Amino acid sequence: PSSNRAAMPPKADPTSPGPVPTPQVLPARRLDEAFHQIPVAGSTLDAQVHFSLTSPIAVIATHPWGPLGGSMADPHPRTVCHVFGEAGCTTVRFNFRSGVGSGKSSVEDVKAVASWLTSPRTAPEAGGRIIASKVLIVGYSYGSLIGAAAAEEIPEALGYAMIGPPLDYGWALYMFNAANLRAKAANSAGKPKLLLVGTNDQFCSMKSFKGFADTLPGPKEMQVLDGLDHFSLFKPLAKALTEWVMRAFHVSMPEFAR
Repeated sequence: PSSNRAAMPPKADPTSPGPVPTPQVLPARRLDEAFHQIPVAGSTLDAQVHFSLTSPIAVIATHPWGPLGGSMADPHPRTVCHVFGEAGCTTVRFNFRSGVGSGKSSVEDVKAVASWLTSPRTAPEAGGRIIASKVLIVGYSYGSLIGAAAAEEIPEALGYAMIGPPLDYGWALYMFNAANLRAKAANSAGKPKLLLVGTNDQFCSMKSFKGFADTLPGPKEMQVLDGLDHFSLFKPLAKALTEWVMRAFHVSMPEFAR
């Protein structure tokens, strides 16, 4: 889908890396998900939800920049949901209402999803029960900084992971509100954090990545993947997330889900 190629606005300078490759298609195996519309501010969010009523943990996966085609169909949020869904967690991937503006409405979208998960639900799969008592937010590209900022306002948030944060383009993606979002992300002492980037990322230099990571309190883990660009991070994502959960929470993935 076009969203696999359109996470960021193109570079304006002549050193632009040029057209980006089309990401590989995920394996045919599908996670059992159901379509739901989650209410937010008089509107709704289209979402795909994998329910696990045996786990207190829900994982929210966020997608790249919508105005250039980013959506929950992107392979990064899909991979996140596969990894945690197969481990036994509830998972949600959804479409932001919009990606135009300061990012504030997108933060509200993540908060609405978290509230929907942690309040009693009448959905047939939930049977009037609370779906989850804790949430983990895993964001990719545009959605990475949004998810990290939203975590600051979600009491049930265990922590967050930022996959390919577009730190060099925050001024454009978040309409000069990136500093405020970064400050919210930094208000996360005691919550495990993963920051992951490739050495060939077109939208986050190693200098920007390290500078941002240095502003975050612990516990935190930084992973720099050699030779990968912004659009290829889904390839090692299952392994990276699994190993991070084991190190950060000191449990296996099935134990994390329990």
